[in-house]
Amino acid sequence: MKKVLLPLALILASGSAIADQQGAYIGGNIGNASTNLSAHGHDKSFNLDDDVLAYGVYGGYNFTENLGLEATIGQTGEQEHVKKGYATLTPRIMFPLNDRFSVYGKAGIAYVAADANYNGHEDINRGDIDVDGFGWTAGAGVNFAVAEHLNVRAGVDYLTAELEDSHNDRSLNIDSDTTIYSVGVDYKF
Repeated sequence: MKKVLLPLALILASGSAIADQQGAYIGGNIGNASTNLSAHGHDKSFNLDDDVLAYGVYGGYNFTENLGLEATIGQTGEQEHVKKGYATLTPRIMFPLNDRFSVYGKAGIAYVAADANYNGHEDINRGDIDVDGFGWTAGAGVNFAVAEHLNVRAGVDYLTAELEDSHNDRSLNIDSDTTIYSVGVDYKF
């Protein structure tokens, strides 16, 4: 038992080494996405609102203990034949609460793409739908330094974009709103 408790106590007591969060990091996250797609085109419309799995990878660079830049690439699970992918680029502001805990906020640009197969769907009489567009994103969360190079985080991110038909063969505009609740683990170099 002492062999387990001693290393754990040393890790918990090593706050000064853990407090330094400057530098590059990379990680992955998984969670739940509340996603909404509202489409209008050719006198037809539909509204898709569902909760699905969300997962992705993120990475960034902390210039100081308070300011960093982060990029994310992710995807939501399929819902009613629709999959959504996204990429974001945001400045990130961190507020350390102590040597291990910090809260963060971020806001920036988002790219969202959705594709679906609606052969004979009652609301939209189309085959494949490929839409994409740019919008904005904002997020907030908490970060916990587990060890010198290992962090765990929990956060919420909101993405919104107006998506347009990638093929421009028909007029179809889709409003996309997604709220992602996730947990992640990252490694700081």
